[in-house]
Amino acid sequence: MARTFLMVKPSAVDAGQVGGIIAVVEEAGFRILGAASRRLTSAEAEVFYDVHRGKEFFESLVAYVTSGLTLGLMLEAADAVALLRQTVGATDPADAAPGTVRALFGETLQRNAVHASDSPERVEHESIVYFGDCPRTLIS
Repeated sequence: MARTFLMVKPSAVDAGQVGGIIAVVEEAGFRILGAASRRLTSAEAEVFYDVHRGKEFFESLVAYVTSGLTLGLMLEAADAVALLRQTVGATDPADAAPGTVRALFGETLQRNAVHASDSPERVEHESIVYFGDCPRTLIS
């Protein structure tokens, strides 16, 4: 079994879509190992999304993800990173396959309901930024 990280973004939390998103994720075969709800600071969001620093959307992404509560989930499944990326769908909800999280709950490219780690290295980085040092036991 492998682990991955999912963050439900502020627009989906505000719209009351957390339960629906978790249902899709669990139906896909994931087990929830840990969860926390919090509002990221700008500094945390900049570190979380450091791979996008310098891109034209970076500042608006940081502003959006810090605009309200988020929910972070540490998940486990076979081939977890790839399975979660498939489960959440394309970044742009307009391009996401029917039944995926972003097709069901996403609004726009930025307000696309969730963030899913794209590699084991990013799982570690993003979960530590989100949860602090406590997920080290959840990652390994």
